[in-house]
Amino acid sequence: MRDQKKAVGLKWIAIDFEKDIVHINNAYKDNEIYDDNMQKIGHERGDGDLKTPESYRDIPMHPRLKRLLLMIKSARMEEYQRQGKKWNEFDYIFLNQDGRPFVSENLTNKMPQFIKKYNLEHLTTYGLRHSFATLCSTLGMPPEVLHVIMGHADFDTTRKYYIHITEERKRNEMLKLYIQQNSEAELQSLVAESDSYFSKITALRVQDIRTEEKLLVG
Repeated sequence: MRDQKKAVGLKWIAIDFEKDIVHINNAYKDNEIYDDNMQKIGHERGDGDLKTPESYRDIPMHPRLKRLLLMIKSARMEEYQRQGKKWNEFDYIFLNQDGRPFVSENLTNKMPQFIKKYNLEHLTTYGLRHSFATLCSTLGMPPEVLHVIMGHADFDTTRKYYIHITEERKRNEMLKLYIQQNSEAELQSLVAESDSYFSKITALRVQDIRTEEKLLVG
């Protein structure tokens, strides 16, 4: 849940729209409170430190994320203006229906509803982090950049636990290997020839190629 806490802890002051940077520097947590006898007596929500020094980082803002955040901010500022409230850059970005910041547990519990609404495959909020790492790696992001964006001390953590090599990526890497040894034109010719043979195979009837059955009938 580490990145969930960072996301729900984001404040407007951490978003630099001019330089397109998101400063990851805060976590919003639901902490348990204990009495002197170490008996749990309640909960207290508030800001907290991030887990490791590497967790404090600056992330380049994706254009789509920038547009979304600007939409939210402009709508929020207009709402404040209507209500006569003073704008505060230290306000939290992501608020629930009660106007309070989310905690990571809220997002986890809402995920099944989100999946059902949009008819998605099973997915967890933490799984989004894995998907992000896999996508970045698949699209060619250098490992030394990816592990910093992920907030890991070294790339081994990112590689071992977050990046999943897709079948498409393995296939593409194999094709790139062929092109390096031959050429793009030769690859296209080879693909066309293979497609031709494949079409012949699919056109055959199963009984025409399963000769062992014919022998048994005879």
